[in-house]
Amino acid sequence: MNLGDFNIKNLGKDLLESKALSNFVNEFINELKGYLEKGNNINIMNVVNKNKYSNYWEYQNFMEDNVSANIGLSRWGTDITYNNELSKAVDDSILELAEKEGVLYRKQFTANGSVNGGFYNVDKFENGEITHMSISEDKVPKAFQNKDIIFQFNENGAINVRTDLKEKVVNLASEKSSELKVMESKRNNEYKKQGHTYEATEDDGYIFLNDLTEKRKDSIEDIDFVVDNYNGEGKYQVINGEYKKID
Repeated sequence: MNLGDFNIKNLGKDLLESKALSNFVNEFINELKGYLEKGNNINIMNVVNKNKYSNYWEYQNFMEDNVSANIGLSRWGTDITYNNELSKAVDDSILELAEKEGVLYRKQFTANGSVNGGFYNVDKFENGEITHMSISEDKVPKAFQNKDIIFQFNENGAINVRTDLKEKVVNLASEKSSELKVMESKRNNEYKKQGHTYEATEDDGYIFLNDLTEKRKDSIEDIDFVVDNYNGEGKYQVINGEYKKID
């Protein structure tokens, strides 16, 4: 997998393949990127993550979700199996950028707004170390209060949200995490066996496959099955190497 396929230059890949439209599209993307980087309340990662997994990853609340959407990890893999590895990749990427950009801060997504009586928990990245701290809710621009953001403080103490650095963090973390996709794909391919019948079920946003032929107790969530072959709950059989719904 070429992780270069997931940067903003590839937005509208199908259009870019037309030479007649390529200049127009490039100009549009550059203008859009500049617009977003000025601090607008549109989440840039919702714009750049346009690959086969985008619908599956419709909700990308955390940078770890953005990374998974980039490289094609399942929700279960992101939330459970590889949670620590993804978090470390994001942290390491922010630390790496902090060496060049100066002190950086991350406020993560919070579903219900601020915590601790009007304060947000924040991670400070400086000199290769991460420090946990909190900031007042009123310091965070309203457009970003319910978003996972990278920011710095201006000379006057105001927050400068760095959407451009968030994009860089996600791309760096995607490179650091690419092996996770290889591992998950290997497991999924070993689970998928010619002629076997599988039960597909949805549970709390996850779509699991269970091998009925071997009557295995373990289930998996295979993002490529969901994206390429899933057609609702029911039974699927592997025919010519592909899942086909049979019931």
